[in-house]
Amino acid sequence: MPVLTREAAPAPRIHFLLRPLARLLFTVYNDIRVHGAEHIPAGGPVIVASNHPTYLDPAFLMVGIHRSVRFMAWEKPFRVPLLGRLMRAYGAVPVDMKKPGKASFAAAVRILRSGEAFGIFPEGGRTKAGQTMNPFKSGVARLALITGAPIVPATITGGRDVWPKHQFLPSPGPIRVTFHEPIRVAPTDRAEWRRDRERESAVVRRVLDSINSTLGPALRAEQRMKKLWHAEPKPPILWVEGIPFYVFAFSGWWLPVEAWLRYVAPAIPALVLLVGVLVVEQLSGTGNRTIKAARHLGPWIALLLLGWSARGVLAPWELAVTLAGLVLLAWVQVFRFSSYRRLRAGALLLAYLGWLVRLKAALP
Repeated sequence: MPVLTREAAPAPRIHFLLRPLARLLFTVYNDIRVHGAEHIPAGGPVIVASNHPTYLDPAFLMVGIHRSVRFMAWEKPFRVPLLGRLMRAYGAVPVDMKKPGKASFAAAVRILRSGEAFGIFPEGGRTKAGQTMNPFKSGVARLALITGAPIVPATITGGRDVWPKHQFLPSPGPIRVTFHEPIRVAPTDRAEWRRDRERESAVVRRVLDSINSTLGPALRAEQRMKKLWHAEPKPPILWVEGIPFYVFAFSGWWLPVEAWLRYVAPAIPALVLLVGVLVVEQLSGTGNRTIKAARHLGPWIALLLLGWSARGVLAPWELAVTLAGLVLLAWVQVFRFSSYRRLRAGALLLAYLGWLVRLKAALP
């Protein structure tokens, strides 16, 4: 299939409209954090060169950049009606990945010579499963040697867990974007280049080393978190896991029967379900992220049911706030699991004691 040779569109203004929305979406869904955005020049030509774990990488990068960036993109998505219009609005440069050709490269050179920012993924495609990165192509070095534009290497981590190749849609998970210090090609290298492969390779190695400086440690941290999530289940910690049961037992001794049936009994199904989750987890003998999340969310769901029973019929805003709290807890489970494990005992104890205090105040 021939390379698309459409002229690059003017610098996209749509970026400044969509960036806040994308930032909000990726903050909620991916807890995205951006480091080193100050390394992107406020104006003038610059090449942003990143690793490429997912199809969302251009959007991840744009969240952290205040100026618009034009990307070289696979030509097939341009045929999808809505997606194609959005990519053209962003000024993306379509390219046939199997036969890149000269037209797309020439468009990239024109973009840089006009003083704009250009984004490129030197891997030439998404990172293959089982690899840290695909071998880098020399296009990023050639662009710098031809135009003199500085290269800002960028590292995206977390992407391979959020959207692996075999998965149809992305899943929630943390994303980190790190922009590194700019790499500038010496004027002597530009003057003496003449398609010297050694000079191109030297530039590519510098870009690769910058990206790897944070990619390697991040991948090791991801592996540690996977082991935490999928580790063999440990027996329940009685002074932590037992807090809801202790409070239920105390309330049964403390409350009159009618009050106990009204305020406490509605939460019994949640406790039964929690016991079932603990039993299934222990019998399975293997770590399962869904079961582990249910184990940690179970006590909070029981507490919410206790709160509902004490309040009676909830107003719409009360129901919305309660459900939002449950969503927040689920978010913490995904993105702050290590911190939550350290704080959950104290938080559960305070929450259940707070419920008892409120219940006592509500009783005649």
